Amino acid sequence: MHRVALLIGSLILLGACVGIDFTPASSETRLLDAMSRRLAIAQEVAWIKYLDGLPVRDPQREATMLATVTARAAARGIDPTFAQKFFAAQIAASCAQQERWIHLWKRGAPLPSYAPRDLTTGVRADIDATNTDLLDALARTRLPRPGLRDFTERVLRREGISPRAAALAVAPL
Repeated sequence: MHRVALLIGSLILLGACVGIDFTPASSETRLLDAMSRRLAIAQEVAWIKYLDGLPVRDPQREATMLATVTARAAARGIDPTFAQKFFAAQIAASCAQQERWIHLWKRGAPLPSYAPRDLTTGVRADIDATNTDLLDALARTRLPRPGLRDFTERVLRREGISPRAAALAVAPL
């Protein structure tokens, strides 16, 4: 979260210099941090899928995850329809990031130097924990909020998220 907080601070200062009037609330900062962490996990997922020759999309896993987070969202007072759209967008953004990494590696980009963790017990546990953080932040965030989508997209892109994945992730905001 520290890296995202520094980036947010920089963008606020930059925005003040060019006349952009947006300062995220603490709940929005937590939401942005969780979105960024979830997209960062996509590289590790891509690495595992690249090595194992697995497809990026896993419709059964995605449907299960959407059902779970939608039910958990309703229990937190978050509109289930919005939650489903929001998390479907996070899944699509993660898949876009995975496709980007796999494409780059197939074209000769340097491969990660770390050994992959187990997808089921390691990485998916991180995704599930991040989804919980996203739900907690969404429950505290007032949406819609003018400027949040554009601000969040700029931060994600500066974090190294592809333009396509960043646009997908922020679409519901």
